[in-house]
Amino acid sequence: MYKPMKRYKLIQLTILLALISTFLLTACKDSPTSNKLQYPPDNESKVTITQGVWGNVWFWEGNFMPIVDPDHARITPVIRKIYVYEATNDSMVERSGIGPFFSKINSKLITTLSSGIDGFYQVSLPPGKYSFFVKEDSLFYANGWDGEGDILSAVVTENNIVKNQIDITYKAAF
Repeated sequence: MYKPMKRYKLIQLTILLALISTFLLTACKDSPTSNKLQYPPDNESKVTITQGVWGNVWFWEGNFMPIVDPDHARITPVIRKIYVYEATNDSMVERSGIGPFFSKINSKLITTLSSGIDGFYQVSLPPGKYSFFVKEDSLFYANGWDGEGDILSAVVTENNIVKNQIDITYKAAF
């Protein structure tokens, strides 16, 4: 009587483990009705400069939290005017409220350019460190700081190009 009871418990445990495994495997699969978040093309193949900065300007909108339905979150390449300043930190800007909006940049403007319909931009620059801003309505926008406190910066070195992604995220939740 002892051996059949032990075998019965082993069968129960095996069935329980099989059910748990099946549940975990099916729960981790994507639902056929949900779409995965689509990133715009990176545009690296369009780079023609030999020294300077290139990147994309993407507008992020919606809730990007992993539990929320990704069908309501999107990333769109956008046309924006881009302002390239000498490396700029928080002491050199005037904020507009809180967050990454600025009413005035108190550093030297190096150049301006625009991203294309696909968000792509490139600019030839001499070696140095630069900060990048875009205009959103009447305010400057930049949402990243480097380890030295410079806002959305890129370092250009002799005969090199560097990517500097500009993500506009004020209408996104993470």
